[in-house]
Amino acid sequence: MGAAREIIDEAGKSTRFMAPPSRGFRLLRDAVLSLSLTQAFVRPLYHWRTSRPHEYSASVLNSPGDDNALFTAGPAHGAPPQNVRLAPDDFLLDHLGGGFELMYFSEAATLPTALLQVVQAAQARGVPLRVTAVGAAAPVAGADLALPDVDGHLRARYGVQASGAAYLLRPDQHVCARWLTLDATRLQAALNTALPP
Repeated sequence: MGAAREIIDEAGKSTRFMAPPSRGFRLLRDAVLSLSLTQAFVRPLYHWRTSRPHEYSASVLNSPGDDNALFTAGPAHGAPPQNVRLAPDDFLLDHLGGGFELMYFSEAATLPTALLQVVQAAQARGVPLRVTAVGAAAPVAGADLALPDVDGHLRARYGVQASGAAYLLRPDQHVCARWLTLDATRLQAALNTALPP
């Protein structure tokens, strides 16, 4: 519902920009177009509808018991993940799958046993859940993928300050939970919220 309202609002803005309903709108539109020829900061102003995805911040699939409110940076509830450059021609979004994705920030050689048990139980029920260990320089036991974060750039963009933090992404690649410290009970609760019976 929120996405539909946003599309309608943005379509109205586009219509008023392309076919100004009054002299004032026409002056404003012409000024933006004229200024955009020489000033790069103006150009995104008339591409708002195609420049950003909708954020489902009020979705019932978002976990009410996570640490979303405690983060000072990173994508919040309902937001898409931020794409971070990992290396030349290598970006975070290139590694994300089409199911649930648990991004677990840690340099440890293995996932905590209790977390791994929750992940395996969900997978046994047919839930497409992958685990990506972020920050590990070598493969991590229990994780499907390990992504190094040598300079800490990925952690900074996601507001992660210590190992044990995590993000859970839904299959539509929007955040449904994030934790400064994740444990098995909180992960199970988030999965229960995102996968109602």
